[in-house]
Amino acid sequence: MSENKREFDRWVAAISRGGLGHVYVRLYQDAPTWVRDMAVNRYGKGTVFLPAQRLRASAPVAA
Repeated sequence: MSENKREFDRWVAAISRGGLGHVYVRLYQDAPTWVRDMAVNRYGKGTVFLPAQRLRASAPVAA
């Protein structure tokens, strides 16, 4: 799996496929704009962005 795909997946809260070829994407609130652009490039014009509901959980910090 490429590094770009892994980074993209970290910013996506949920993806579901609806009828008529639409893809519903929910990103985390703090997702950078390149993630939204990448979703449109990946899923096409039928991409529908749902409102973000939360921030992405932060990674555990090593002591």
